[in-house]
Amino acid sequence: MILDVAERLCAEGGVEALSVRTVCEQAGANVAAISYHFGNKQKLLEEMFQRRVTPLNEERLRLLDAAIAGPRERLLEGVIRSFIGPVIRGIASSAPADDERGGNSSRVVTQFLARVYSMPGEEDFLKAHYEPVRSRFVLALQLCLPGLPLDDLLWRYNMMVGALIYAMNGPQRMTRRPMVFSNSPTNVSEITAESCIGQMTAFLVAGFQAPRQDEAQ
Repeated sequence: MILDVAERLCAEGGVEALSVRTVCEQAGANVAAISYHFGNKQKLLEEMFQRRVTPLNEERLRLLDAAIAGPRERLLEGVIRSFIGPVIRGIASSAPADDERGGNSSRVVTQFLARVYSMPGEEDFLKAHYEPVRSRFVLALQLCLPGLPLDDLLWRYNMMVGALIYAMNGPQRMTRRPMVFSNSPTNVSEITAESCIGQMTAFLVAGFQAPRQDEAQ
C-alpha cells in the first residue's frame, strides 16, 4: 500500500515532489512507520525502483539464456529483444489507454534513472542492481560481434539504453509526427508493444552491425 501510493505520487508529480509526509497522508500511515521500514525518501525511492526492476531483470536474463541457446544467426536480434522487450511490454501492460507516457512504473523508473548521476548514493544502488545484468548483456554482445572493439561496443550498448529510456515514456511518442507532416493520416491505435520492439530491434541491429569506427573514418 505504501509503495503503491508513493509510486502514484511520484508518477503524478515527479521525484522531487515526493515526500514522506505526503505518502503518510495519502496512505493513512504515520511517519514513524515509514521511517522504520524505509529510513528516508531515498530509501523509499530505491524500494519503489527495486520492486519494478528486479522481476524485469530476471525476465531479461531468462530471455537472454534462451537467445544464447537458440540459432547463432539470430543471436544479435535475440540479445537485443531480450534487453528491450520486457521493458516495453511492461510499459504497455501498465499504461492507461489514453496515457501516451505509459504507466506509473515506467515513469518512476525513468525519473529515477534521470537523477542517478546527480544524487549521492544512487549510482552505488544501480551498480548493485544493474551491473550484473549489464555485464551479462555486454558479454553476449561480444559473442555476437567478436570483431568489434570494446569501446565501440560500449558506445552502442549505451545508445541502446538511451533509446530504451526514451521509449519508456510511451511507445506512442515514437510515431508523433513533426508539424510539417501533421495532416498525414496515422492510426495510433495500431501501435503495440510488439511493433515498438520490432522497430527498435531493426534499428539497433543495424547500429550494432555498423563498421567499427577505426574502419569507418
